[in-house]
Amino acid sequence: MKIRLLFTLFINIAIVAFAQEGTDTLASFSDAEQEAEYQSFYTDDEEEEVMGKAILQGNNSGKVNVKPTETTNGAPCKMWAILVADTYDQNIGEDDKYDNLALNKELKAIAQCLGIEVSITNITANRAYDKRNLVNAIANLRPAKNDIVFFCFNGHGFRWDDQKDMYPNICMIGPNDDVYGHYVATTDIYNAIKAKGARLNVVITDCCNSKYGEYAPRQKDNTLYSRTNTRVSKKRMQELFLGTKGVILATAAKPGEYAWSFDGTGSAFTQSFIAQLRKEASTNQTDSPNWQRLIDNAIESARRKTTSCENTQHGMRYMSITKQ
Repeated sequence: MKIRLLFTLFINIAIVAFAQEGTDTLASFSDAEQEAEYQSFYTDDEEEEVMGKAILQGNNSGKVNVKPTETTNGAPCKMWAILVADTYDQNIGEDDKYDNLALNKELKAIAQCLGIEVSITNITANRAYDKRNLVNAIANLRPAKNDIVFFCFNGHGFRWDDQKDMYPNICMIGPNDDVYGHYVATTDIYNAIKAKGARLNVVITDCCNSKYGEYAPRQKDNTLYSRTNTRVSKKRMQELFLGTKGVILATAAKPGEYAWSFDGTGSAFTQSFIAQLRKEASTNQTDSPNWQRLIDNAIESARRKTTSCENTQHGMRYMSITKQ
């Protein structure tokens, strides 16, 4: 029986406790160092080692606690993040691990730049990668009305032959196992998160949107991305995350398409999203930062990077964003 509503799962599925919790405290920076905050976080080798261990051990809820800032409407803000990654999959596990680590660093760096608290729940590895943990994580979200919720899935996705919903179902077990009872629709996740009432909601699924049982082979091209530390304007980052409200839903592939990942460099869409986020917040930009442009450019960038693959991905998005 196909499960269509995520809300009903909150009652029917037993709660599975998360395996590990950790806390990090980041130092504050002077005004003169504001633009360098974002970059300095990326030079922290110890953080990469700690997060790598967390991914190997299983589920980890890492929290960065810093003094809350006041947003443009005068209310404190916190970021809640749920990052789901199939890091033990034999095909794309290493790429998903790369994406998960990059997103953890990115969100913590953003929180450091903004001076807000961020609570990140990682659902990864072979023990923690379970639909019950995902359902429980969403159920446990308690955002205030001025908070931010960020969700990203990196793993296998699919669609049924008769599926009318354009967005994919995410698979919470291996591609060769019975998927019934072990998947969740992207739109159900989006609706459940939106219903929590946070000011800004970003929901991203980076997975295939192809027929069930069809999965993209991992690509061996190791030259897809060049990692750069673009200098970021704190003011522009504030405009993006503290000066806007609404909802964003984005997925890597249209119906019938694969979402591609590359050996050693992660997935086309997630890495494009990170690059475009940095570009929007860059000190080199003169136009006001814009979520629509950010997502559209990420989708276009991923398309360009997959034109040499057998099935180019085009991505989709829905958003309703306004300034505060």
